[in-house]
Amino acid sequence: MKNTESNEEHLEAHLESLKSLGYRFTRPLVIRSSYLIAPTSEKMLRAVILDTETTGTDYVQDKVIELGMVAFDYCPQTGMIGDVHGTYNELEDPGFPIPPESTKVHHITDDMVAGKSINDEEVEAFIAPASIIIAHNSRFDRRFVESRWPIFKSKPWACTFAQIDWDSEGLGSSKLEFLAYRSGFHYEGHRASIDCHALLEVLHCAPTESGISPMKQMLDNARQKEYKVSALNAPFDSKDLLKLRGYRWNPDRKVWHTFIQEPSFEAEVEWLKAAVYNNRSSKIEREKVDAFNRFSERAGVVEIIDI
Repeated sequence: MKNTESNEEHLEAHLESLKSLGYRFTRPLVIRSSYLIAPTSEKMLRAVILDTETTGTDYVQDKVIELGMVAFDYCPQTGMIGDVHGTYNELEDPGFPIPPESTKVHHITDDMVAGKSINDEEVEAFIAPASIIIAHNSRFDRRFVESRWPIFKSKPWACTFAQIDWDSEGLGSSKLEFLAYRSGFHYEGHRASIDCHALLEVLHCAPTESGISPMKQMLDNARQKEYKVSALNAPFDSKDLLKLRGYRWNPDRKVWHTFIQEPSFEAEVEWLKAAVYNNRSSKIEREKVDAFNRFSERAGVVEIIDI
């Protein structure tokens, strides 16, 4: 025991010496049972971080072959992370061969999933206490799990990829492996539950130039209500203006659309009326987007508004 402690102390001293010369080191990911240093009186809610491995990228045709989840407590006001309440990780046979290009990413083979299935009741029990579901690319994971387990439609979602401005925080990349490195640890990724634990560690300890924790930034952005605004029958000669404004063209509906946060909606209407429709009587479409339908294929409440 003394030899072990002596070796660790020697290693720490050596690393500190190298750090003083500008070297940077990462530690292995340690899976924690709690992130609390001391008991807290803060009101805590339950969250679940989720990750999937799939046979491909098309949620209609492809299948989930691995589901990983980590449940933990958090403070909704401060973003403080508390106790970790469990890990779920199961494989499922998709019923057809896993494409080789997918196996290269997650290293899951046909033999590993043969005859296996994910228990629906266990999944529902695991997420039932959660007040929010978190993924690093919710636009991908949400569509897959809602297709396989409809209960996920009843939960609000947040996304650590889209709802934290990693670049503005001086981190330069939103890739999970890079965020882990900048947070001071490394891990073997691309398996569901390990990626979940790595993401939780990043939410806790990633450095930010603003001083606001990544978890709080994500929660604040997830609470924002916004509208998908579609400029109906916009004149053809306004396309450049709309494009510069950040609108995107939907070729199926033949309409320009963008996303506007709720407080900015009236100002956007005034801009559309003056710049696009030349103050002529026109109509726009407004679709409500919030944490319950954001990143999914499900539309929010749609209104046609005269402007």
